[in-house]
Amino acid sequence: MTNNSRRKQVLAGTFLLTIASFVAKFLSAVYRVPFQNMVGNVGFYVYQQIYPIYGIGMTVALTGLPLFISKLVVDVKNPEDRIALVYRIQVIVTFLSVGFFLLLQFGSGFIAQAMSDSRLAPVIRAVSWMFLLGPFLSTWRGYFQGQMDMRPTAYSQVIEQVVRVTFILVSAGWAVRHFADPYTIGTLAMVSAPIAGLCALVSVYYHVVRAHLPKSSHQQVYRRLFTKILFEGGTLCLVSAVMLLLQLVDSFSVVSGLRDFGLSFVEAQNIKGIYDRSQTLVQLGMVVTTASITAALPSLSLANVRKQDVTFLHLSKTNVRVNLAISMAMSAGLFVLMPDINGLLFSTAQLNLTIAVYCFSIVLTTIILTYNMVLQAHGYYAPTMLAITCGFVVKLIINKWLVATFGIIGASAATLIGLIVMIFLMRLIASRYLSHLIDGVQLIKLTSVLLAMMIVVGGLSRLVDNIGLFAPGRLQSLIVVVICIPIGITMFFYGCKRLKVFSIREWFAIPLLSKLMRRIKLR
Repeated sequence: MTNNSRRKQVLAGTFLLTIASFVAKFLSAVYRVPFQNMVGNVGFYVYQQIYPIYGIGMTVALTGLPLFISKLVVDVKNPEDRIALVYRIQVIVTFLSVGFFLLLQFGSGFIAQAMSDSRLAPVIRAVSWMFLLGPFLSTWRGYFQGQMDMRPTAYSQVIEQVVRVTFILVSAGWAVRHFADPYTIGTLAMVSAPIAGLCALVSVYYHVVRAHLPKSSHQQVYRRLFTKILFEGGTLCLVSAVMLLLQLVDSFSVVSGLRDFGLSFVEAQNIKGIYDRSQTLVQLGMVVTTASITAALPSLSLANVRKQDVTFLHLSKTNVRVNLAISMAMSAGLFVLMPDINGLLFSTAQLNLTIAVYCFSIVLTTIILTYNMVLQAHGYYAPTMLAITCGFVVKLIINKWLVATFGIIGASAATLIGLIVMIFLMRLIASRYLSHLIDGVQLIKLTSVLLAMMIVVGGLSRLVDNIGLFAPGRLQSLIVVVICIPIGITMFFYGCKRLKVFSIREWFAIPLLSKLMRRIKLR
């Protein structure tokens, strides 16, 4: 295969995987809106208490480990040795996965008690079965990605989400019609995880059978494979699951913190269910930036391998600055329109300030992901692992105290503080690679544009609300959102153009807008 044809294969595979990742993440975020509307705040609370366990398991099987395994596969030249490597990794990951499965199965009562709700035990046991599928999903996805064949990962990713989302919504609808309690609904929803995982595994093994793979050489290609999986693979998994780790802390400490704040158990359940809406909005907000970062990583890695330092610098600066700007615009828009967005999606506009504050984690998470993208392209993992671990520990230490002291908004504050700690440590430890990526002058200009946008959009939304074309409710909120979002987007881009926030290179790097600009330029 020539270099040109191989490059085309890599680009086509990256594009396919990016599209599949976008679709899967979009489905994973959007279904929660109808699900919450069907099951209510308490039903949503039950589901979200256990969701981080599912999310971490699937993130490991879907992105973290496959990416790590693909890097190992690329380094092995002999096809028989590649198969041997896959089987060795399967054994190691199976050992770890069975351990997690047994922990969740037999420790479900203890874990539920630690979450201050013993009735969550069957929900935990239901989700545990998916961990038995993870070793086979992750290893074969990683193998094919290392072969530059992205189809098994892309197709299985979409199949998994379509099956899971369909099962959750259908089972929730059935359960609500039959007046099932929230814990039964949560258990049914979590049963979707192993069912969807099994469907994804069938899809992957279809490609394994068709590929007519060579026999294993049984050679030990890497002597310290377990250590590499634990540290290098673990770092990639930590980055992919950074928000899920912080949500897991919330699962263990928010309800007990609210009880200490003075609320009853039923009130704490209800408040936690409303607070969990913020995670849906953050996941929606991260869809575009995550897809953009995923698409940029191969180009950065290629530039680093070829020692093209100037190209690497331009690519890293452009992607960090563009994704930071997009995430800031999303967070600012969510903050100023939160009452109407909250009411439109979830029927009641409750805890607007708490959810709006939490949504600024979109900006901080984007910085972490883009910083990691640059470090990962350099093959530098230690700063990211250390930073995420420390940020997680900080959130773990302060979360319950902040909730018990200030109420539910303390959980949002603890999340932001944990993310800020991660960014600070990454920047401190890896300043050689990261110090030049964000331009202070550009940041000031961008902040000025966003403040002006927030003032205008916020005033306009209040004006439309006060006119009261319809009774307060979803229709009124829909009108506000439909009017204000296009005006906000227009103001943002017009302000960026007037203040020259972006360079030409950065304008062309903005997702979707770049295609429009290229068409205009061609005409």
